[in-house]
Amino acid sequence: MTQPPKEKAKELITHYHNLIQDIGGELGQEILVSILAKQCALFVAREVLKQKWNIEVPGSYDEYYYWEEVEHEIENYED
Repeated sequence: MTQPPKEKAKELITHYHNLIQDIGGELGQEILVSILAKQCALFVAREVLKQKWNIEVPGSYDEYYYWEEVEHEIENYED
């Protein structure tokens, strides 16, 4: 993992924001699109955490803590 957790959090939020906007978001719904994007990004981070928590592989704890920090950054993310 070479990307800092804060950058990964922003990347995930931006990815889902753009995806939701392209599917049907309108400019008047920007707040809703941002909330949905953040929730999608949190879902991804938490799924990775669940998978890493259940896997006993050397080095997996470093990645687990990385994704835990990504989750934290998403929760605290503000545009």
